[in-house]
Amino acid sequence: MTQLLSTKGLSKKYGNRFALKDADVHIHQGDIYGLIGRNGAGKTTLLKLINSQITKTSGEIYNRDKLMQFGKPGIKIGALVESPGLYPDCSAYENLIYKSMALGKNKKSYILDLLRVVELGDTGKKKAKQFSLGMKQRLSIALALVDEPDLLMLDEPINGMDPQGIKDIREMLVRINKDMGTTILISSHILDELSKFATRYGIIKDGMVMREFTREQLNEENRSGIEIQSPDIEKVEHILREEMKFQDISRIDDTTLMLKDAVEQYAQISRFLFDQGIYVSQFSVRHESLENYFMSMTGGSKL
Repeated sequence: MTQLLSTKGLSKKYGNRFALKDADVHIHQGDIYGLIGRNGAGKTTLLKLINSQITKTSGEIYNRDKLMQFGKPGIKIGALVESPGLYPDCSAYENLIYKSMALGKNKKSYILDLLRVVELGDTGKKKAKQFSLGMKQRLSIALALVDEPDLLMLDEPINGMDPQGIKDIREMLVRINKDMGTTILISSHILDELSKFATRYGIIKDGMVMREFTREQLNEENRSGIEIQSPDIEKVEHILREEMKFQDISRIDDTTLMLKDAVEQYAQISRFLFDQGIYVSQFSVRHESLENYFMSMTGGSKL
């Protein structure tokens, strides 16, 4: 897969404090890249550096393996970082046409298409100041798309939204990624939501990117399993391995084990252990979440 944008040793220092330190990030063409971290971890700093809103202290940014100069990204970037710049007394169409005109792209048909993409095509002359939070966010994303960017960057776009609004934004971003071919970089601390649609992830803590991984890697490392607890755990493991032919078994402690990729055989396993006369004090299905994975990677730090 073609690498659209990457950073190498990217750092930003304020006084004696690093807001971002030696960050290596790799965003591939077609990704929905979820940047995961607590508030203050460095997510916004990274996005601002990529968008030339602030200058770096050290390190490099590359687009398609070419060194990026400050203010000259080499690729088109549309960004919604911090407060959106909406004209509150203008309609959605007027907001978009003014942005389009400023960019020398006064294409009425494209603006109407954008309004349909973000599901604001029926808002007519309604002023932006009368929009709900979700509508304002969708308009802000449309504004970031006016220049038909290669990379769309969104900083915490679903903060403060209700479940329906979050679902609407998620589905819209998936459409933009698929139908418009736009690569998306989205930062968020709502991890379970990111896990529903991101294709690649980066975990950032205290200004440092700790790890990048794909959705496939996440699924492989956080497979669902059955947690079994018993005072006869040695016998349980023996039965699972030798008689039921399961091999992907890991010990959690002296009385507990985890059996991976066997959730569909939950009832069969439970019955078999019962028939063998083994006392089981706990028998439950565990589904690992992205948030649990984040906590394990950051030493238990919650968002």
